[in-house]
Parts: sequence; structure tokens; C-alpha cells
Amino acid sequence: MPRNRLIAALTSPYVLLSFAILCWGGNFVAARLANADIPPVALSFWRHTFAALLVLPFILPLLRTDWPNIRANLGNFALMGLVLAIGNTLVYFAVLHTTVINAALINSGVPVAAVAFSWLILRDVINRWQAIGILVAIAGIIMVVTKAQLGILLDLQFGWGDLYMLLAIISWALYMVLLKRASIKISGWSLLTVLSAAGALWLVPAYALEISYGHTMEWTGLSLLSLGYVTLFSTIIAWVCWNSGTLRIGPNRASAFMCLHPIFGPVLGMIFFGEILRPYHGVGTILVLAGVIMVSRAYAAPPPVKTT
Repeated sequence: MPRNRLIAALTSPYVLLSFAILCWGGNFVAARLANADIPPVALSFWRHTFAALLVLPFILPLLRTDWPNIRANLGNFALMGLVLAIGNTLVYFAVLHTTVINAALINSGVPVAAVAFSWLILRDVINRWQAIGILVAIAGIIMVVTKAQLGILLDLQFGWGDLYMLLAIISWALYMVLLKRASIKISGWSLLTVLSAAGALWLVPAYALEISYGHTMEWTGLSLLSLGYVTLFSTIIAWVCWNSGTLRIGPNRASAFMCLHPIFGPVLGMIFFGEILRPYHGVGTILVLAGVIMVSRAYAAPPPVKTT
């Protein structure tokens, strides 16, 4: 039946994983479209808050089952929620100062950063090719951040948006390492809810500070549309698609789909904002993709709650 074949095609793990990456790529677009109406911390705070509130009523039985493990690991959840909240908020600051193309290309370095931090923190063993892959990916990110201009690197005159994105991928990589180290046995839905709630709580002081400086959210149609997108698509739907695809083909094969970040992001940037793809973007993309491919077998990425 044609209809059955269509449904099977749309629900294949490869389509689901690709759609998850597309949803995360749209996160940059949604944040930039509404930056005049939603300050960065406000967008991050309400994203975490609404994600937790929307999911909570549907997973109460799961949450009750997982509660003993959650309670025993509150410190780990608090720390992971903090680094995730920092990473997501930094992205929203980044898109105020850099292009969607740059943000997406730098974001592609998350798997590489995760492998590097696993080596530094968990003392995971990496082989020669994986080490080379890390260096190649770093070279690609430097190419994008410096616009292939040696003077920018030597004078350390980086754009603030690119620096925010570098800090964001460090935060997400730390989350992945913390999750791997903690090895907490709870359902994915409980993990999403707990980390979203923890992130929202951590953001309360920063949100209050942002308001005190006069940066308040305007509840306009565009701001609600952007907030709805980052909550439903960049958080919940992307989570469902990524988890479903990963369960069906395995984390190692799923991690290869992270290579779609430098494809979807630039396309979205060109469509929505008329951004121009420069030669250094192309060279940087090739280097980052090569590095990610080299190291992708080293790290089985846990189901992320976001990123980019």
C-alpha cells in the first residue's frame, strides 16, 4: 500500500534522526527571529519551564517509578541541568552577535568536544586517528571563527557570538561526559523532565537579573511562535525523534547524523536571513566533518536534551 510505504518512510530511523537535527538547526533561526521580543535568558528560562510542564502530566507513572534513582542522584541532575541551561542560554546570546551559519558550523564540534572531555575527565582511551580527528575539527572551527584571517587569531579579536558558541559546545560536551560518568538508570522521559526543571530553576536568578536591567519579554505573536518552536520542536519533538532513531540503529550510527548540522544550519541561515556562504565556511565545514567522522566511533552520544 502506498500509504503504508509513506508512513514507513517517514518513520524510518534515518528520517527521524535527520528531522531531529533539522529541529535543532531551527533553534538558531527561532532565537534570532524573536531576539527583539525575547531576551536570551527569558527564552531559555521559558523553554525549560514549558518543556517540563508539557511533558510532566504524561509521564507521572514513569516519574514515580524512577523517583528512587532520581532522589539518589539529585546532585548529578542539578549539575547536568546547570551545564545544559548554560549551554542553551549561551546559544541565544550567540545568535545576537553572529550568523546562523557560524553558529551551526561551530555547533558541529560538539561530538569532538565530548570525546576530548571524556579523555580529560574520564580518562577514556583515544587512538591516534581520533586524536588527529580532534585536531582537524578544531582547525575547522578556528577557520570559521577567524574567517580564515591569521591576524584575528594572533590578535585574539574573535567575535562575541562565536565565543559564546564555543562556550556553548563546551557546556554540552560536559553534559554528555557527566551523563556518561553518572550512568543513571532512568527513562528518557524522566531524564528530559528532570533536566528541564533543573535548568529552569538554575535560570531563575539570571532571569530576575535580566528583568532588573530592563530586558523584558514582549508577548507578541512572533515571540510566542518562537517560544513554541524551541519548546515543542527543538526540545520535545527532537528528543522523541532522536531517541527513537537511536534505539533502532544504535548510538554509534546515530552519532554520524550530527554531521548534518553544518548542512541544515547554513541552508536555514541563507533562507531566513539571506546569509552568504563564504569560502572559509566551506573549508571549515570539510575540516569539522572530517574530524567528527574520525572521532564518531569513539563516543556513543547519550540522548541530548537541546543542542543546537
